Amino acid sequence: MEGKAEARLEAERPWQADLCQFFTRDKVVELCLRHVAFPENLLTMRLLEPAAGQGAFFLPLLPRLVEACRTQKKTMDLLRPVIRAYEIDGEVATNLRRQCATTLEELDVPRAKAMEIAQCWIRNEDFLEARPRQRFTHIVSNPPYIRWDSIPAALRDVYKTRFNSFKQRADLYVAFIEHALGLLEPYGQLAFLCPGTWTRNVYGNAIREAFTSQGQLKTIIDFSDVDSFETSADAYPHFFVFQKDSAGPTQISSMIGFDRIERSGNAVVRTFSPSASPLLLTRDFAAQKAVKAARRRFPKLEDVGCTIRVGSATGCNNVFLGSAKDIAIERSRLLPFVNASSIHNGKVRWVGTQIVNVFDKNGKVVKLSKFPRMAAYLQKNKKQLQSRAKASQSKVWWRTIDSLHPDWYASPKLLVVDVSALPVIGIDTTGYCAGSGVYQIKSDEWPLADLLTFLSAGVLGLFVATLSAGATAGFHRFQKSQIAAVHMPRWPELASDWKAKFKVARKEKNGRAVLKLVAELYECEASLLENYVARDWDALCSKRPKK
Repeated sequence: MEGKAEARLEAERPWQADLCQFFTRDKVVELCLRHVAFPENLLTMRLLEPAAGQGAFFLPLLPRLVEACRTQKKTMDLLRPVIRAYEIDGEVATNLRRQCATTLEELDVPRAKAMEIAQCWIRNEDFLEARPRQRFTHIVSNPPYIRWDSIPAALRDVYKTRFNSFKQRADLYVAFIEHALGLLEPYGQLAFLCPGTWTRNVYGNAIREAFTSQGQLKTIIDFSDVDSFETSADAYPHFFVFQKDSAGPTQISSMIGFDRIERSGNAVVRTFSPSASPLLLTRDFAAQKAVKAARRRFPKLEDVGCTIRVGSATGCNNVFLGSAKDIAIERSRLLPFVNASSIHNGKVRWVGTQIVNVFDKNGKVVKLSKFPRMAAYLQKNKKQLQSRAKASQSKVWWRTIDSLHPDWYASPKLLVVDVSALPVIGIDTTGYCAGSGVYQIKSDEWPLADLLTFLSAGVLGLFVATLSAGATAGFHRFQKSQIAAVHMPRWPELASDWKAKFKVARKEKNGRAVLKLVAELYECEASLLENYVARDWDALCSKRPKK
């Protein structure tokens, strides 16, 4: 049955080839390979490259392999089993075979033999469907960076059944890691350059548990502040080396630079016990200690009466967004719209932008016949709206990507900018429709004004910075999984005198007192929290304390 399902999906396979060609810069490859322990006799190695691309991670080894044959007076045929590389894109696989053969020829391997060896090495197959009989001493790769929503739904179902780790909207590289782990020989090494999100996101649970219980994470290098690829890729790349059946600490470092890539600060060493818990990669030991203690003592943010949701994406902002005078439709079909730039000094300010609302009060798409002016406006832009991938095959081509529901757009809430150097948080007490560049937080227990000040007082920044898997140019992601990782007390369970003092300090804008009260809960120094306060902290708590 499974084979038939795969056959039906064969026509869908090109999706992967078009989305994953981020070719790694030579300098980054060179630095990564220094951290992989290759055997003294390379001919004993069995190396697997699951997503070969341009062969960046094994082509540099060819001179050493050819030299090993000559030094040991062995025939070049011994190179055949040393490398196995998979590449799903037929054209890329052909070019890679040609490159391998050319490189071998340049090393004085006869042309016919070079082509024969290259043909043996490169397999034009999908690694996730491959079932090699042998095991490998080394698995090194830059797997495809493809997010859950970009994978065809039918193929997602196949992968979910096949790979235990492929859950919770996992990126595709997670399945590559799991499949590769199962192909390692005892004491074999797995080394991937991939997004570092597996270190902290929920979908990395199975991978973290495997790495911390089946061997040693020897190295983690954060390349988020390095242009690691020949083309731009918003991927927050990390390089890790795992050794099966080994034990010991993990060396963690981060790199910066372009022409000259160098370590940013000193490397740190961590020892991770067997666990599915997020890996704390921060260099701030006090922050790490505070986060660990909070995770033991307090529930997560979504367990203290808070709900998190991303803002609404339209898929075509120039049609769905604008001022009321520019969008000639029924006034009832327009909603006030805000985005990341609307947050100033802890408040959300509307500047007049409206969003076309094609949904009813239950979040269902309305019939255009009921709103002739909106129908005429959308028909005028039909060609542009139908050009969107999600709308091209849909009968309701006029809908926005995300539905608009009054449970969210009409509700008081906090808005958090999704990517920023410091937390940017604002309070919406009016009820605006939020765009996709922000995340929304509603609260059933915490008063919103108190929640705004509490999270701004270093709490959100502390957790995101400590658990972060990457920060390009010092920026962090404040998205649902990161916000949900915050551990904090339940408002009803806080002591009444603490709540009274907190409210007084907040209303008086006594930032020093607020930080001291929050630090008391987290059993840390107020000065630690001060390092992680929100961007608008001074506006929220700038008044000097009374003497």
